[in-house]
Amino acid sequence: MTDSSMEVKILRVVKRLGEVYPDLGKYEISFHTDSNMGEAFYDRPVETHEDIGGFLVRFTDKSTIHLPLEAVLNSDDPRLIEKWGEKIIATRRAS
Repeated sequence: MTDSSMEVKILRVVKRLGEVYPDLGKYEISFHTDSNMGEAFYDRPVETHEDIGGFLVRFTDKSTIHLPLEAVLNSDDPRLIEKWGEKIIATRRAS
């Protein structure tokens, strides 16, 4: 994985969220489309970023958060947590 790969960007966002919200714990990732926000896809081919609305991150306690694609694409922004932290954490759902 290169530093610019989508996986690295997602990992960067989740790591930075974990620094502010330490109760998140370990996680798994999948993606979803905007039209099916609650449904995660693990095996659907993705042609472009337009195929993805965001990513669903599932933690070991089975809770989930939604990472909007825009937040992931701006994962290196020093103000990422300031801009997105509360919005992302507000999407957290228990299993």
